[in-house]
Amino acid sequence: MNKIHIEKILDRWLHKLISIKGADLHIKTNSPLHARQRSDIVKISKDSPTQEIMEELVAFLTGESYDVFLKKQEFDGAYVLDRNYRFRFNIYLHVNGVAIVFRLIPSRIYTFEELHLPKALKKLVELKRGLVLITGTTGSGKSTTLSTVIENINVKYARHIITIEDPVEYVFQDKRSIIEQRELGIHTHDFSTALRAAMREDPDIIVVGEVRDVATAEAIIYAVNTGHLVFSTMHTIDAKETIEKIIGFFPTEEQNRIRLILASTLEAIISQRLIPAVEMMFKSPLTQELIRSNRDREILDAIEKDNVSYQSMSFNRSLFELTLQNKITETQAYQYASSPADLKLMFTLSTEYTTKKRTEDEGLSLKEL
Repeated sequence: MNKIHIEKILDRWLHKLISIKGADLHIKTNSPLHARQRSDIVKISKDSPTQEIMEELVAFLTGESYDVFLKKQEFDGAYVLDRNYRFRFNIYLHVNGVAIVFRLIPSRIYTFEELHLPKALKKLVELKRGLVLITGTTGSGKSTTLSTVIENINVKYARHIITIEDPVEYVFQDKRSIIEQRELGIHTHDFSTALRAAMREDPDIIVVGEVRDVATAEAIIYAVNTGHLVFSTMHTIDAKETIEKIIGFFPTEEQNRIRLILASTLEAIISQRLIPAVEMMFKSPLTQELIRSNRDREILDAIEKDNVSYQSMSFNRSLFELTLQNKITETQAYQYASSPADLKLMFTLSTEYTTKKRTEDEGLSLKEL
């Protein structure tokens, strides 16, 4: 099978994903094609790629990096379809052969309003130095939120922005800022090497795709400690876990030093979940003291206390407000709550919510009549 033929097969499958408004395409040996549509995995084709087709597809996607895949037994990359659609993909091995997952990357960068993000997140656009971490599970929208923040900076300020990604997802066009996007495996070998090099490239802002290891964490700490603004992402569920994970990258004897640096340079942790709820921890004297003195368990209480003065917001409060705005149901709120009991208390003590509930119940009673 030639390269053109395998490309046509892949493009047909990806067009099918787009036509059903799916988010991810799952391809594996001798199995029908599946996609993630909303939150469910659904079968979208009876096509079952043979081992031969999968081998050809892997060779096509990896190109000159085929030997890298054979060595590491997994591979990340990006694919462009008809110049209009971009995908990131991951190739990996499993007991029955090879599997590939394609994630559709939106063709444009969304606004804060389109993503229904809290207005407080616009504070990130005004920052000049420090560390901002956007966290959440896979598919929670970390990259999308980060691209919105960077694009707003791009439109509003004259900055030099360097991104280090694996792979490049959203593509930026220079506006008031100048932006260079570097991809692992193509433009650089790893995050930490690219970060160290970036320090000699006159950046105002450095965007690191993900904090994965101690080398990357150390390079980020060095960058923010020398006055740069660094944005990155992590696979953590909330502010407390994020702080503990960063500090946990380092040996025990280094952890106090890292705490002191984080206490002074960590500007915000923004945590997202699959439902449109966002936990926001913004820098405040209280959070600085808690990080510095190893009182991570009190971070959530600090977020609640800082709600008015610093616009911080816990997941529970975010879910509470989304329920008041009729964007989610009370059942959904409890399903995603960090503490269902605390959320129930929040609902119980809210006169605004009890009034809303009473009005809805009276409306239902009138319909029955």
